[in-house]
Amino acid sequence: MQRLIAFLFLLFLQVASSSAAELSNASGGEGFFYGNVSSNDAPVKGAMVTFSHGKPVHSLSVFADEAGRFLSPDLPWKEGYIIRVRRVGWKDVVLKDQAPKKDGQRLAVDMMRIDDPAEMVQQLPSNYWMNLVLEEFEDRDHLLEFKMQCTYCHQQGSPLTSRHQYTRQQWLDIIHDMGRRSAIITNSLRKVLPDHMMAAYDDANVLKKLPAYDSDNGPLPVPSFEARRAVIEEWDLGGPTSGQHDLMVYHPDGSIWTVDGPMDTLHVIRFDKNPDGDRTSYLIPRGDHKPGGVYWKMGKGKNKGVDTYLAPHSLQTGPDGVIWLTLASGNQLAGFNPDTETWDMVDLEEGINPHTLRFDQQGRLWYTVTATNHVAMFDPKTREQTFIRLDFPDTSTQLITWFTPFFIEHADLFDLEARSAEMDGVTMPMPYGIDISPLDGSIWFSQLNMSHIGRIDPETFEVISIPTPFVTPRRLRFDSKGNLWVPSYAEGTINRFDTKAMAWRERYEIPVEPIGSEVPYAVFIDPNTDDVWITGTQSDTLIRFEPETENWTIYPLPTQVTYTRELDMDANNHIWTSHSSGPAWHVEGGIPKVTRLDPTGAPDIEGSGLFDTTELVAPKEPDEIAVKITAG
Repeated sequence: MQRLIAFLFLLFLQVASSSAAELSNASGGEGFFYGNVSSNDAPVKGAMVTFSHGKPVHSLSVFADEAGRFLSPDLPWKEGYIIRVRRVGWKDVVLKDQAPKKDGQRLAVDMMRIDDPAEMVQQLPSNYWMNLVLEEFEDRDHLLEFKMQCTYCHQQGSPLTSRHQYTRQQWLDIIHDMGRRSAIITNSLRKVLPDHMMAAYDDANVLKKLPAYDSDNGPLPVPSFEARRAVIEEWDLGGPTSGQHDLMVYHPDGSIWTVDGPMDTLHVIRFDKNPDGDRTSYLIPRGDHKPGGVYWKMGKGKNKGVDTYLAPHSLQTGPDGVIWLTLASGNQLAGFNPDTETWDMVDLEEGINPHTLRFDQQGRLWYTVTATNHVAMFDPKTREQTFIRLDFPDTSTQLITWFTPFFIEHADLFDLEARSAEMDGVTMPMPYGIDISPLDGSIWFSQLNMSHIGRIDPETFEVISIPTPFVTPRRLRFDSKGNLWVPSYAEGTINRFDTKAMAWRERYEIPVEPIGSEVPYAVFIDPNTDDVWITGTQSDTLIRFEPETENWTIYPLPTQVTYTRELDMDANNHIWTSHSSGPAWHVEGGIPKVTRLDPTGAPDIEGSGLFDTTELVAPKEPDEIAVKITAG
């Protein structure tokens, strides 16, 4: 029997050593971390373990499994890691100056449960807090209007926006200030919203409702097995006044490009020489623009002491490799050649506020123009510009839109900025998302406020307008079969439109708890599987929906207040997004980030041989003894 035990013990050591060596040598890195996360001798299921390095910071995160076990991929640096272990309901554990080992550095992390409900609820994502306000509404139209208008540029209910109790006058002042920044609500909502906010954020109401989500596993759902297979990486990009509005993968070399709206800057992160990412920034030529660009007479160029002239918004790569941007405040298109680092600036011949853009199969650039209800086309080869006016909900809105350029040009005479805060809601149609059909090359768009989508014939420019059976369609995308997937920002759903039959099909409610508290800004369709990826803009998540099985996977993200805008996918099927909270200092840490999610990147804990379920563990030398960390 003793020989059998010895044999099994040696066999275990060989398996563990072999598996560890395979992990360490898989990518030629410097080693990895593994271990257990527990609290009062019970596993902390789904704890997120984040390994951060460098300045600007690059981080990598994995999840602990049902037994509290975690295992990192092989990491590229010998030392200098900061490790954070997080699970809502427990105090964060932070370890500094950690070094991986080739055969694995083991950590035993003991987390301290938060006993004070008032402290625990402060950790909850913003959607839980916003839901307190949603529960106050009896009028569904008011509820949807609140979700749309009060989450345009930042999360509602984040630690720096709404987790405070204010007087009614203070709430009125905040609502008025937001109106000056274009979050314009109806008079009927303006009348009741301060009372709803006061009731929602009253301490008694908060402590009655939010602690009810708590359980032995914490207040948030434990990430599913599928979610725990993911590795999530983040790169700091920009500064406290930045906002990485849109992001794209530059497929010629796999680099990541973003537009920094407040800073009039194009950023790129390259990974070929530095695993933490080499960042380069290019200031977009401002020409003779004044702060605020075409809106300068409205005073909208100011952002906490930063002058924004151009406000770059969206970007895409043309067939020739030139990166094209829309400049919302500059009222221009801008082409950047990465090889020559030169710019091609194009003034719009008509319309105001270019928004989202896509290239068709002929290399023509199509984009929405939000302020004047256009979809426009620019051909970089011929320099031709075409503007297509879309349908209006009524004659009065049509007249107002026609006169919008005049009002903006003479905003100082009308005191337009101040008046906007008192307007009785917004009726402008606002063309928003745009995509190109893979079936026939037709152009499809959404009108956010008008709740329509539409089709444009790319040759005749004929427009077909289609009502949506939901409000606030935002950024839409095609799958390979010609289905158009459209998120409802205010209703928290995704919806499928069959462009062959020209008919609405399924409507899916996003299963983020509390139900109805999500505000999906954009979707992206995996070209390989037709899976639908969705921004969890309000809940600090990314979401995947598989239409074939109707299966959902919700991926928690490492950083609080991840107000996400756009999605893209690289050649390795990793999904990318960026932080665009306005202002950026709402984001945890005060710096925007770029995020990459590898859905299947986590090492196999069960197959690693590093964890012995029978507790038969080899003796360790003193310098190899597991590190016991106590929170607090």
